[in-house]
Amino acid sequence: MKDPVLEVLLFQVGGARFGVSFGRVVGMVRDLPDPSEQDLAGDPHVVLFEGKEVPVFPASDFLSGAAPPAQRPREAIIFDDGRGFYGMAVDATEHVVGVTPGDGLYTLPPLGPDSNEACRAWAVLTLGSRPVILLDMSRVAVH
Repeated sequence: MKDPVLEVLLFQVGGARFGVSFGRVVGMVRDLPDPSEQDLAGDPHVVLFEGKEVPVFPASDFLSGAAPPAQRPREAIIFDDGRGFYGMAVDATEHVVGVTPGDGLYTLPPLGPDSNEACRAWAVLTLGSRPVILLDMSRVAVH
């Protein structure tokens, strides 16, 4: 068995499956407040992570219409943009999978040099019979 080239954290938003490089994930916060009690649209919700207040944004802020709105965002994936932590509210995180060449990974064409999308889909991974859209979070800057 080959060593994985990439570890991917799988998560769900609006019934669609996505993944991000696990190396970009700083942590996770579970049990976000019920969306009916707190509006996660507009201003970011703030959670405590490692003793710091971290803004958590709806996944739709990053996905550019690539998925239906989150049904019930109960977890946040925490990233670091180099200036501080920020979170993306998701319906659920799943698990980390290792991806090796030949694992049903299909890369998408790169965006042009004038593209201003911070978060973009860069590949589709087939796990079982379900596709997973892999997101590149490396250009996202929140702070």
